[in-house]
Amino acid sequence: MNRKKILGLLAITIVVASIGSVAAFGGKFMGMDPQSRDNITNAIKANDYNAWKAAMSAQWTQDNFNKLVQRSQTMFQMHGNMSEKQGTMFSGRQAMSAEMIQAIKDGNYDAWKTAVVNSKSPLVSKITNEDQFKILVQLYQAKQDGNYTKVKDLSQQLGLPTGTGKHRMYRH
Repeated sequence: MNRKKILGLLAITIVVASIGSVAAFGGKFMGMDPQSRDNITNAIKANDYNAWKAAMSAQWTQDNFNKLVQRSQTMFQMHGNMSEKQGTMFSGRQAMSAEMIQAIKDGNYDAWKTAVVNSKSPLVSKITNEDQFKILVQLYQAKQDGNYTKVKDLSQQLGLPTGTGKHRMYRH
């Protein structure tokens, strides 16, 4: 595909994304006023890269950057909270502490019991005895080895979400 076609497709994608974002944010996208949106849209329609670049660069302000950072942080926090609520042990900001992971790596059930005392990980309610912990250790190793069939089987034994098993444990 030649460069003009690629730039044309990119421009169309940007327009569609901009329109969708404007609709989603009630006409306010990154602090962009209607005139700026029109300038960007018109530059794309005219296939005028320099006008598009000028219109876009006018939006590169510290205030807009700060808004973007805030929205990103909010989305990351929401994703972390959703992961915890879904009960998955492999994602989410508070899913497993370093001590919990180290206990699993070491296969040390006593260290595990100490590490989970104040944990909010949903995994704590699933691992209530040494036999379950041994299965968890096997699960961890299967993940490290890339044996996703075994991961799925062991996850089912523990009553954990199975998915594809290709996700990494938190901090791994």
